Amino acid sequence: MKTTSIIGLIVGISLVCLLVAWQGLETVAGLLGEGGWGILLVCLFALPDLWLGAEAWRSLFPPRYRPPHGQTFLASSMGSAVNTLLPVATIGGEVAKARVLTHWSHSGIQTVSTMVVDKTVQALVILVWGVIGIAMLAAVVDEPEIVRGAVVGALLLALGIAGFIAVQLAGGFSFFTRSGARVVGAGKWRDIVDSADALDGAIRDLYRQPRRILAAFALRLVGMVLLVGEVILAGHLMGVPIGLGEAVLLKGLVVALRGMSFAIPGGFGIQEGGYVAIGALIGLPADLMIATSLMTRVREILPSIPLLLLWQHTEGKALWRKRRETPAGDGTAE
Repeated sequence: MKTTSIIGLIVGISLVCLLVAWQGLETVAGLLGEGGWGILLVCLFALPDLWLGAEAWRSLFPPRYRPPHGQTFLASSMGSAVNTLLPVATIGGEVAKARVLTHWSHSGIQTVSTMVVDKTVQALVILVWGVIGIAMLAAVVDEPEIVRGAVVGALLLALGIAGFIAVQLAGGFSFFTRSGARVVGAGKWRDIVDSADALDGAIRDLYRQPRRILAAFALRLVGMVLLVGEVILAGHLMGVPIGLGEAVLLKGLVVALRGMSFAIPGGFGIQEGGYVAIGALIGLPADLMIATSLMTRVREILPSIPLLLLWQHTEGKALWRKRRETPAGDGTAE
């Protein structure tokens, strides 16, 4: 997976470079230069986006296991930074945020189960947001083949989400661990099988609490709506206004494209290509769309740098503590 992600990252960044070269580096840089230091204003959208994402995850925890707001925010934000800056596709950051909470002595079963369901909620929000974008596209362009293709893509995404939920409800973790136990010996895997059974049970219990899932969905959807503002701001800073309807359409379809291309870390190349293709359908020039995409990445990348360093510190501190607590002689080869 790591090798695949690195290859995907290289391909994505190469595509970004090709798109910029296609429009001309000076042209794209000139548009970004129009914004000056004002480009940094897009970072203002990072805090509400990260906070709402953290609160969505936190709302999935049973009340007696629910971590403090601050810890959830930091763990969730570190996970987002991992997804943004490291070649881990989109699941690496989810694992990282769960690990951080377990380092802080929160229940591993509850943390992982909510992380799995939270990932499902994220996919559902992407699907709904994409459907909104498709509906708006159908209303403003006379391109039935493109709209039909987008609808097919949304249906495939919906089927993928439905399958993911079915695996969770059917006890997927127990199935895979029991299969592994049969191969290597049940004795060595007994604890893992027991943990998987408990994890599947916690996930099923969570799906019996639809209000928690709806709350998480609503919070993440609000966060997605707020990010429409960064597209409008980007156009304003570059002196080429982008209307609210255009921004919603662009954000909806680009988010859906990024969600479906999870194998490409950060959606590099996919996002930029999506902006160019969709912008062409609604009369927005390619150079503006590339510059808009790059400007919104400022909001993703700059806040992620200190958060990634914090994650490294947290993991290092946990490893150091574990080594200090391990009695001398433990972990030696038999």
